[in-house]
Amino acid sequence: MKFDVVTGKLGRLSSGLAYVGCISLFAMMCLTTIDVVGRYLFNRPITGAFEITEYLVLILIFAFIGYAQSQKSHVAVDLLWTRLPYRARKYIDLVNHFVCLALMVLITWMSVLKAVELKEVGEASPNLMIPAFPFAFFMVLGCMVMCVELLRDILQLIDGPEGSED
Repeated sequence: MKFDVVTGKLGRLSSGLAYVGCISLFAMMCLTTIDVVGRYLFNRPITGAFEITEYLVLILIFAFIGYAQSQKSHVAVDLLWTRLPYRARKYIDLVNHFVCLALMVLITWMSVLKAVELKEVGEASPNLMIPAFPFAFFMVLGCMVMCVELLRDILQLIDGPEGSED
C-alpha cells in the first residue's frame, strides 16, 4: 500500500505517546497511593497532589487518543453494521471520519489558541505554581496525532478495496 512509510512513522508517534500515557497513569497511581498512605497513616498528605493528578489525567487522555484511533479502540456500536452492504459501510465510515476530522481540526485550532493565551497570561496551578501552557501544548500534540490518524484512515478507506463483500 502507498501509505506504508507514513503509517510506520505515525505508528511510532502514536505508540510513543501511548508510552507517555502509560507513564502518566503509573505516576498517577503512585502519587495517589503515596498521598493516601501519607494522609491516613502519617497525617501528612502530599501538597498539590490534586493539581498534579489533574495534569497527569490531561496527559493520559491526550496521549492515548491518537493511539486508540490507530488501534480502532474507540467505542463503536455495530448493531446493524454487519447487515449493511460494503459500499454503505464504506460511505458511512468516510462521512463519519470526515466529520470527526473536521471537529478534531477545530478542537486542535482552539487548543492552540488557548495554549498561546495561557503562555502569554502566565497561568499556573494555584498551590504549586506549575505553568499550564506546556500541558495545553501537549493537548495540541495529542489532537494533532488524532487528526493525522483520522486522515490516514480516510486515505485508507478511499484507497481500500472496492466491493469486497463480507
